[in-house]
Amino acid sequence: MAHIQVGDIRYYYELHGRGKPLVFISGYGANHTAWREIYPRFTDRFRVMIFDNPASGRTRDGGGELSAEAMAAGSAGLIRELGLGRADIVGHSMGGTIAQVLAADYPEVVDRLVIVNSAARWSRRMLMAQRGLLRALKRGISLDCQLELAMPWLFGRAALNDRKRAEALRRKLLDNPNPPTIGEMERQYPVLAGFDAAAFLPRISAPTLVVISDDDILALPGESEELAAGIAGAKVVRLNGGHVSGYEEPEKLAAAIRRFLAGPEG
Repeated sequence: MAHIQVGDIRYYYELHGRGKPLVFISGYGANHTAWREIYPRFTDRFRVMIFDNPASGRTRDGGGELSAEAMAAGSAGLIRELGLGRADIVGHSMGGTIAQVLAADYPEVVDRLVIVNSAARWSRRMLMAQRGLLRALKRGISLDCQLELAMPWLFGRAALNDRKRAEALRRKLLDNPNPPTIGEMERQYPVLAGFDAAAFLPRISAPTLVVISDDDILALPGESEELAAGIAGAKVVRLNGGHVSGYEEPEKLAAAIRRFLAGPEG
């Protein structure tokens, strides 16, 4: 558990395990705790880094405008400052958009790439859902009400139809010592709204896995398939459940990532 300065960003990060570097990049409004069900499954073979993006958790920056390009530049700087060399990269949702830019613009720090529940361009529906949640937060809704609004977008039908499982997932979301503020979520929103990977996807040369959840309504399966089609040689694996696979299907997600990272050619 430590901080390191990269430009005007004071990153919070954690390193766990030993072996090849493996970096997990969190999604919109999330911080390093989003990987707590995933990263321990890799510390036997990897030197795992989890960290907080700008405008999340314990990371602090200058408060300027954020974009996928700026976030990727910061992530590349963090990898270099820590001397990780070429790392395997796993990005979820908005973290997947950051990972796409990272692989295209900073190939020297990326070995293999895993993109989970993400898209090459976020749909109008997804952006409207996020803006609606932001408006509700500004009007002072409680955290419980916020989760009630968000859970149908985050989880799949099977989990939501199982009341005990849905409640367990709700408790996991609540178990965050540094939940995002409204201001932080507003700062991260342009990373989603301004993202369009069409121009640079062909530049991604790293072996790539795209993880698709069949009941995801934020990154629709068809949108994730289009993303995979835009990256030469990208492989696809499909999971059950909704958008936050790291909470809903942690065993299956971790197993899919491990198989890919262990493969001779990804």
